Amino acid sequence: MASEPPYIPIGCALHSELELAAIQRRRVRLQLRDGRELRGIIADVWTEKGREYLRLRSEDGKEQVVDLAWMESVG
Repeated sequence: MASEPPYIPIGCALHSELELAAIQRRRVRLQLRDGRELRGIIADVWTEKGREYLRLRSEDGKEQVVDLAWMESVG
């Protein structure tokens, strides 16, 4: 990814939706601000050093950490 976008916390409702998707092991589609689209199952959602992240596991088992400041939408 390019340089970090300015940090804007996601809303509580969206954070809760991401946590619920992780608990239910539901497949999600994340649209990122740089135009990429990621698909998989959310393995974890957490906050570290004042930023929010999630770990996304793709169908092939690879895991990727996503800074939620990059997230445009989730479906």
